[in-house]
Amino acid sequence: MFILFTSEENQTAEKEQLIRFFENELPLLHVRKPGMAEEELKLWLSDFEEKYLQKMVLHQHHHLAEILPVKGIHLKENFRSKEEDLSQYVESIQSRGFTVSSSFHDPEEVKSGASNFDYVFLSPVFTSVSKEGYEGQAFNVENISGKVIALGGIEADKISRAKELGYAGVAVLGAIWLSENKDQAFTEIYNKYRNVYQ
Repeated sequence: MFILFTSEENQTAEKEQLIRFFENELPLLHVRKPGMAEEELKLWLSDFEEKYLQKMVLHQHHHLAEILPVKGIHLKENFRSKEEDLSQYVESIQSRGFTVSSSFHDPEEVKSGASNFDYVFLSPVFTSVSKEGYEGQAFNVENISGKVIALGGIEADKISRAKELGYAGVAVLGAIWLSENKDQAFTEIYNKYRNVYQ
């Protein structure tokens, strides 16, 4: 799996940039906009055609999935710990045709909690490009069942190592959004992903 996270803040020409990524075969976009109010996120999403919305997963304001044709929702770590019957909650969402993902920072927690989800993120695998002081742990997940996606410090030169460590794919953020030439950065990373994983 190849996944791009949106920039947390709105960026100039972000919509146009994302459409170019989709047109260049971006398979999945995680929409993480923690500063956006529900109505603002709804307007932001409404700017995209249905064919693009169908490749998006929401991190906030999950009930927008009931009115917009998105692919799925992402449950934060703190939500997982508060939900009394997590398995039943996740199944109820999946039964409506949505994917459900979540994030972990400890491989032991992935072993016990990943089976509920379609896929999970484990971070930081490598030292973060966008978060200062977020040191990579090079977690090995070869013996963990389920789809575990590498997050943290993913750049083109790290993708082969991610596969060696047992990851089912990679999630990218800073290597693209902090790049001067975002189109070139996307193409380089995505091509490397395809060479390694496909």
